Amino acid sequence: MKHESLSLMHNYPKRIFLFFLVALLCMIVGAIAVGAILMGGQTAVAMRIGTVVQDVVMFIMPAVVTAMLVSRTPARLLEVDRMMSPDSLVLAIAALVASIPAMNALVEWNQSLTLPAALSGVETWMRNAEMQAQGAVEVLLGGTSYGDLIVGLLIVAVLAGFSEEIFFRGALQRLIMSGPLNHHLAIWLTAFIFSAFHMQFFGFFPRLVLGGYFGYLLYWSRSLWLPVIIHALNNGLVVYFSWKERGVDGEVASSFDGFGVDSLWLILVSVVLTAATVVLLKSRVVRSCE
Repeated sequence: MKHESLSLMHNYPKRIFLFFLVALLCMIVGAIAVGAILMGGQTAVAMRIGTVVQDVVMFIMPAVVTAMLVSRTPARLLEVDRMMSPDSLVLAIAALVASIPAMNALVEWNQSLTLPAALSGVETWMRNAEMQAQGAVEVLLGGTSYGDLIVGLLIVAVLAGFSEEIFFRGALQRLIMSGPLNHHLAIWLTAFIFSAFHMQFFGFFPRLVLGGYFGYLLYWSRSLWLPVIIHALNNGLVVYFSWKERGVDGEVASSFDGFGVDSLWLILVSVVLTAATVVLLKSRVVRSCE
C-alpha cells in the first residue's frame, strides 16, 4: 500500500530539523506556562489546567505548525482529513481488549526489572522519577466524585489521546516515513521516542508496544482518528479503574490491573487472540483503503 504524496519540502533532514525546532520552542513556552500555573502548588485544579496547556502548546501546536510549514496539504500530512471505517474501529477495540492479560503481564515484568549493582544509582534515580510521575498523575486524577471521573476522562483520555497522537503519529511518524526509512522502522522509532518521552522507565516496554500498535493503526487506515480513539480508550480504562480504586470498589480495580498475570494459559490465549485480531484488522483496513 502506497501513501499519497505529501507535497513536502524536498530536503528530508531540513523538515525533520524544523519539526524538532518548532517542538523545542513550543516545549520551552509550554514549560514556562505550566511552571507559572503550578507556582501556587500542585493542586488538582492547577495540575488539570497545566496539563491542558501542556497538551495544547507542547503537542498539538508543534504538529499543526510544522504541517503548515512543510506541506501544502497539512491535513493530509497529519492524516486528519478522513475517518476510519466502522469495522476497523470494532476490530481495533477488540484487539485492545484481547491484549489486556498479555499487557498486564508485560507491565508486571517491566516493573520487576532491576539494573546491575554497578548501576544502582541510575536505578534509584529511575524509580524516583517513576514515583514522582505517578504522584503527579494521582494528584491530577484525585477525587472520587463523578465530576472527577468526567474531568479525568476529558483530560487524560480524550485530550491526551488526541494531542499525543497528532504529535507522535500524525507529525513525527509521518515525517519520518516521508524519507528513506521503511514504514516498520519509522513506526518503531516513533514508538521508542513516544515511550522514552514519558520518562517512566518501568513502564517503557508496554508503552513501546502500544506506540507500535498506534503507529500501525495509522499506517493501515490512513486516518489519525483510529489511533486517537484507541489511545483515548486505553487511557480511559486507566482513568476509570483508578477512579474505582479510590472509591468503594478498590478491590475490583486492583483485580483488573492484575487480570491474567498469574495464568500462563490466559496470557498465551491473549497473545494468540490479539495477534489474530490484528491480522484480521490489517486485512480489512488495507482492503477498505485500496
